[in-house]
Amino acid sequence: MEEIDLTKIKYYPDRFYICLDGFDVNNLTTFITDLQIGQQQSIFIHEYYHYLTNIATLPGIRQFNLNFCDRFRASTILTAREGINAYPINANTFESCEDMIKYWNDVTAILDEDDIDYKVVEDTNNTTTKKFGIASIERTNRPMEVVVDGVIHNGERHFITIHTTGLVNVHSFNLTFGAMDEFLSSAIDEYLFENDLSDINPSMLSQRPFYPYCFFEELLSYYGIRRPSAFEKILIAYFALNSSNPPVILIDILEKLKDGGYEQFQTDPEAYLLSNFLEAPQYNAVLDNIKSFADETSRQGRIHISQALKYYYDKFYLAQKLKEKDFFYFVRPFFATGEDTIRYKQKFLLELSRLINLFTPPVILKDKQFRYVDKLTTFGEATVLILATYEIFESIRTNRIASRPAHQKAKYAFPDGDPDCDNFEKFTPPPIYGIVFRLALNELNLYGPYLRELERLKQNIS
Repeated sequence: MEEIDLTKIKYYPDRFYICLDGFDVNNLTTFITDLQIGQQQSIFIHEYYHYLTNIATLPGIRQFNLNFCDRFRASTILTAREGINAYPINANTFESCEDMIKYWNDVTAILDEDDIDYKVVEDTNNTTTKKFGIASIERTNRPMEVVVDGVIHNGERHFITIHTTGLVNVHSFNLTFGAMDEFLSSAIDEYLFENDLSDINPSMLSQRPFYPYCFFEELLSYYGIRRPSAFEKILIAYFALNSSNPPVILIDILEKLKDGGYEQFQTDPEAYLLSNFLEAPQYNAVLDNIKSFADETSRQGRIHISQALKYYYDKFYLAQKLKEKDFFYFVRPFFATGEDTIRYKQKFLLELSRLINLFTPPVILKDKQFRYVDKLTTFGEATVLILATYEIFESIRTNRIASRPAHQKAKYAFPDGDPDCDNFEKFTPPPIYGIVFRLALNELNLYGPYLRELERLKQNIS
């Protein structure tokens, strides 16, 4: 069996695509009918659950709202106030832009704090044991101030701080949504292997960094929960991820399990978690904001970005409605039972196929080309337009004129296949047909200012 380079396999949150270099992408979902989950399919399921976490949990949806909708709105406001001179963002000192620049930076900081702490990964890899211990766990908070439309909003962010032993440079770090996302997918890997549902080579999984892939086990052990089943890990991680503050809820659960609740949890884990930790739904405000922004962009004539937003809004909305009826809907496959192996596999794959039918797998990137699993909807076009917009966000932080960052050019080409799609000197007046990057610029109200800047430069030269 050919060894797969796991470093090339990744799901990109909010960008809704998964890199699967080296995979047979045409046969990724054949396991639904042939009952065989091979090495590639099991890795695909791991990444598919990252996608489900992205679109079905409140933190995942909230992250997209901040990362995309709020930054899209901020960039159009900056352009309206100072035109092309508003950029690069990092050098913007206009008083008229001060509140938007601060908000942009606040959003960036929040998103960074929700991601995996790669300083921990690096420091762990530099140790001889390639792991670390937990000295103590502390609940911490920090005041937070955000300015929206000139109005100051004050609050607090609540964190779980892990104090470490065995590391040289990192003595404490905050547990994050990004790390817990890996807790769930890694527990799924373990479940598939334990239940003979996958022929993945366990040595491949053991080569993954201790943090975050194996740290969940260390955390459970710290609270006296040793050798839990993969099923138990899946339910605990899934439940916490589907809360308003996953790290805090995870520790709430583990503390209660330590204080004598583990046996009760094992008797009926679903009922135990729902009766002790379920929150009132808090996602309506976030969903309403995404919907209103999609409607707003439609009224403004930004029909392409509006269509993209509405496609994903529908997925976000559907996910929440399904959870209202069955909170554990997205992990129902792992509740499967059967009198024999064949019956068990059939039940598991039937439940998994229901998910895949309702929530089309993300766009697949292979050999620098995007492939759409579902060709009957607009989700492929919506995703690449969102991708191009993110590239613009990334570029205008440090550039006056947006262009494709070099590392993205090396990673993929857009479906239009135009290597000069971001070449400022080759921009032509609208209408714009099929060139994704320029279409995204136009939706952001940047294309017109760039054309005017190009004309000004030509006149200066002549």
